[in-house]
Amino acid sequence: MLFSSFVRSGVSKLGDMDIPSRYCFIFGCIFALWLLLRAIYRAFTSEWLSTSFWFLKHFTYPHIFPRVPLVGTATRLKVMLVSGYLITNILLVTVIGVKSRSDMGTRAATMSIVNLIPLLCGPRLSLMTEMLGITLRTSIGSHQWLGRTAVAEVLLHTIISLTGSQSFVWTSINASGVVASSAVGLILLFSFRVGRRLFYEWFLNLHLLLSVTALIAIGRHVFSKKPAQIFLQIGICLWVVMTTLHWFLFAFRNFAIGRPFATAVATRLSIPYPSDKSLVGPSNVFQIDITVPRKWKVRAGQYVFLSIPKLGVLVGLRGHPFMISWWDWSQKGLTISLLVKSRMGFTGQLDRYTNTELLAFIDGPYGIQHNFGEYGTVIMFATGVGIAGHIPYLKDLISGYNNCQVRTRRILLIWQINKESQEQWVKSWMDDLLDSDTGYILEVRLHVLDYGKKDLEYGNHSKIKKIFTPPNVVEVLETEFGSHRGKMMVSQCADRVMADRVRREVQRRMNKRVRLVELDFQPSLRETGWPSSNDIEFKCRG
Repeated sequence: MLFSSFVRSGVSKLGDMDIPSRYCFIFGCIFALWLLLRAIYRAFTSEWLSTSFWFLKHFTYPHIFPRVPLVGTATRLKVMLVSGYLITNILLVTVIGVKSRSDMGTRAATMSIVNLIPLLCGPRLSLMTEMLGITLRTSIGSHQWLGRTAVAEVLLHTIISLTGSQSFVWTSINASGVVASSAVGLILLFSFRVGRRLFYEWFLNLHLLLSVTALIAIGRHVFSKKPAQIFLQIGICLWVVMTTLHWFLFAFRNFAIGRPFATAVATRLSIPYPSDKSLVGPSNVFQIDITVPRKWKVRAGQYVFLSIPKLGVLVGLRGHPFMISWWDWSQKGLTISLLVKSRMGFTGQLDRYTNTELLAFIDGPYGIQHNFGEYGTVIMFATGVGIAGHIPYLKDLISGYNNCQVRTRRILLIWQINKESQEQWVKSWMDDLLDSDTGYILEVRLHVLDYGKKDLEYGNHSKIKKIFTPPNVVEVLETEFGSHRGKMMVSQCADRVMADRVRREVQRRMNKRVRLVELDFQPSLRETGWPSSNDIEFKCRG
């Protein structure tokens, strides 16, 4: 009786709401239901494993169309979700409860503020991603589509207001609306992929400045409009809570009583060969070792935002994200290592201070760890610097095997590079991994795109092969799928060409005991084999 009364009361109150309020309420209910289902899924993963593969095979893994330059591609599931979201907004703005052109403009303005609420999740998108337990890629995709939809609705509201039957009057409220519309329009303009990659540092600063400008102007514009004002207050409250939590965690990670601040040392990793045209300059690739004041249990898949004040106010103080590629314990405490290529902006400035101990601050760690240890066979595909995303998992798996903590009995690493010299990036780390692999569960196939040389084998058990041809993905997967025991994990941290090929072949051979994982960090196709700071920062921004 109590439950039925509660339901009737909720339905009656829902009927009294206006359309945007209903949308916001239903959106919140769906979000809460998703959190509940996610918790249930994690609690009963083993039971779901035998039934979820059909959904993964036909909706999650396959791309709905080939990859298009500057546009990319999308899975069937993503297209379905985005289409449903866009159709819902279109119907609510233009059809349901809309009686006039003026109503459409008002509805568009209110809906834009509702869609802005999830975007106001504090100064770090990664923090909300961590709390929700979703991948960074999913979070960034959601952020982009929410932003695009909100911008489109703001522009629709502006056009209707300027072209209405009543003449536009330059009052303070209308002027603030023009400022808000201009700010969100510029955000959209500067968010195109080409400009974002070429001027990444400027993009970050402009995005922040324009977002603050738009938020202040919107607050002034909707000051006397009750529903929109309430939704904006909800978003601001979310921002205040998440910002407070973020800076509390930042202070906890960087300030420890009786311990020095974090220090970062950038070391030139290798000297390029004179005949290697892909390596330009003596310090293109370097390793950053950061000794942190407060230790934590480092997990594979984590990344941190690094700030170094010495590099300048606009560049050094802003956190720049990098994957944690390695970590060690010493008398000084925990030291984490990052693999970085010197380019423009932050990494270009840092290159001037190699072999110098610099004051640093870290924000994080962030990142969702994939449980590779539950799988008997693990196959890893990497191109270029994508190896940095897999090394932490190799370290965890080999350590877990030696301590009888994982089920993994075979690891196959397929690593494609352009030149032999590029294997020096991770040579010391790979040597440590091979020395600790007492069970010989790791097999490494290094594919060098330097034709005409004879294939080589290394190691006491021929577990390391250097092959001077590209990897045959179809042949590798056919062999492993035909001989594997137990569950199989296929992981990739590769350029788009190899990633699409691996995804397609795994999806074709999908069964109940196979899973595919794409790590959050993916190397660039433009410079396969080179770590691009622009791409790293974009993939991990937030």
